[in-house]
Amino acid sequence: MSDALTPDLCVIGAGSGGLAVAAGAVQMGASVVLLERGEMGGDCLNYGCVPSKSLLAAAKLADMGRHGGALGVFYEPPRIDFAAVADSVERVIAAIAPNDSQERFERLGVRVIRAEARFLDRRTAQAGDTLIRPRRFVIATGSHPVVSPIPGLETVRYFTNETIFTNRERPEHLIVIGGGPVGI
Repeated sequence: MSDALTPDLCVIGAGSGGLAVAAGAVQMGASVVLLERGEMGGDCLNYGCVPSKSLLAAAKLADMGRHGGALGVFYEPPRIDFAAVADSVERVIAAIAPNDSQERFERLGVRVIRAEARFLDRRTAQAGDTLIRPRRFVIATGSHPVVSPIPGLETVRYFTNETIFTNRERPEHLIVIGGGPVGI
């Protein structure tokens, strides 16, 4: 185990909140260590804002094709290729990902450690083999979907916001459970 890092700030979580704090702090002259166990960009880039808006754009185009006649514009009924839509979602994520990348944040001056953080005491965290004793911590760990304990759910294919955007086939039926911004 190496000597502890002693930055001004240690941000745990590289989602939109953690990245904004890390970028802002380093630009104001603070020394910053950013810890991330998963994907840079967090929920917004990988399972939320970005892929959902890409999927909505495809859905709006399909809807225009179905209802353009009401405005005097006629299309053949749209044919939706779910695999092509999933490919489009992946391309949009890939185009935006450099903004949230480890390389970009390191160029800004943030020390990025790709490991799970755990607290050893109230002033010390460990990520991999690295100890961090900052002046302050920001915990921006985000969230993951909770699958409701619905009887029989384990017998059917179901999606969460972390799995639906890679779906390459049209579901025969779809029920949305949850009314938050992700579900809607």
